[in-house]
Amino acid sequence: MRASASPSQSSLGWSLILLLSLLTALDAMAIDLYLPAFPTVTEAFAVDPARVQQTLSVFLFGLAIGQGLYGPLLDRFGRRLPLLLGMALFCAASVMAAMASSIEAVLFARFLQALGAAAGLVAPRSVVADLCDVRESARIFSILMQIMAIAPIVAPILGSYLLALAGWRSIFWALALVGVVGGLWAMLILPETLPPGARQPLNLRAVVKTYWGLCRKRSFFAYAIAGGFILGSLFAYITVAPFIFIVHFGLKPLTFSLLFAANAVTLVISAQCTIILLRRVTAQKILLGGLLLHLGSGLALLLASLYAGVSVWFYFAFLALAISGLGFTFGTHAALTMDEAQEQTGSGSALMGLFQYLLGAAAGLFISWLPEGLVPLPLIFVLCGACAWLLCVAAYRARIRPTVSLESA
Repeated sequence: MRASASPSQSSLGWSLILLLSLLTALDAMAIDLYLPAFPTVTEAFAVDPARVQQTLSVFLFGLAIGQGLYGPLLDRFGRRLPLLLGMALFCAASVMAAMASSIEAVLFARFLQALGAAAGLVAPRSVVADLCDVRESARIFSILMQIMAIAPIVAPILGSYLLALAGWRSIFWALALVGVVGGLWAMLILPETLPPGARQPLNLRAVVKTYWGLCRKRSFFAYAIAGGFILGSLFAYITVAPFIFIVHFGLKPLTFSLLFAANAVTLVISAQCTIILLRRVTAQKILLGGLLLHLGSGLALLLASLYAGVSVWFYFAFLALAISGLGFTFGTHAALTMDEAQEQTGSGSALMGLFQYLLGAAAGLFISWLPEGLVPLPLIFVLCGACAWLLCVAAYRARIRPTVSLESA
């Protein structure tokens, strides 16, 4: 494991925390601003709803691939340059999506947009891991989670207003503006946290060796795969929630946005509880407890959907419980996984993100193929929650035993 950060490094300034939150939230904003427009885009291009749902899956696959590409770049060129290039790509792709004339053009633009947003996921994790030990990292990641949770609270509501006032294309113009703000802010205050002497060579052999070494480390690999199942639950929820509440329950887009925002508030509350609990409880115990809450809520909702009539408020309440369970996992899981990456924080962050978003995208794509209804979503919660819990238990057991070191890989 990495040595603990020095006291002077253990806390990040609030200006930097706010910037890292904005960068990390780019993917959430790109998803959540766009959610209320799903039915409208379906009508605009006269396509099947599943086709529009694929614009989310394509975005998630782009995030996965992009994170895999940025890892070696972050370890070779430092944290700043790859991040700034990613922000430029995000802005250009947002403009492309705003001007798209077909659903195929939207799909292509969303993929490029995701490649750019991926830099905002990998680089901040690397910066925090460069400067903080595991307990402090868990605290910082939980603070980031609280701040970035403003995106799913505000974004769907703002997306609904933009949709009503200026149409769905205005959503992508707004995302381009956010990308410009994030890029300029990063140019001004983001420090370079990777010294030249710690940088890794950029060649295929070295990249493969680093990634293979990380995959051979059982604790890192198990945590990374568990993260994929955690995000799988979240992205399955994001994929089908508009159709469940707007189409199945007949709510208006603005009402759906308010309910979606309320669910995001549970993430903020969970993240705050995580920060408090970290004073007395280990990150591993909080992670497992959050997964049990998610799994139990999903199981209750699944049984109710199968064997009893479910009202919109009952369904919403148990969704909120399940999502709040995930709120306990994001900061703790990121801190534990990054701690297992040792000195390869850039590549470790990228590989973790690659697994997370590949599995998350697969879950979102899988649920879009299932029959419409109330059962598929809680079923995904149960399956993903159980797999994530088992993998985190396995990761902890491997963590306290001798494991393959990167040097011997």
